[in-house]
Amino acid sequence: MYKKDEGLKIPDGFDFQEVNGLSAELKQKLTKVNPGTLAQASRIDGMTPAGLTLLLAYIKKPQLRKRA
Repeated sequence: MYKKDEGLKIPDGFDFQEVNGLSAELKQKLTKVNPGTLAQASRIDGMTPAGLTLLLAYIKKPQLRKRA
């Protein structure tokens, strides 16, 4: 994860179950903890760099559509 993305807020009500590629266990942990930022998500037990990349892509996806 890049330093500039650590403070990226995870939107309220974000559905972690929709993030394809994350394990079911990690989706459950994210849903239970409900981290507010990517930095908080990165500290969840079992989170991997690949998982953070997937999460980052899903969070930024709506922003990318608005710019197009």
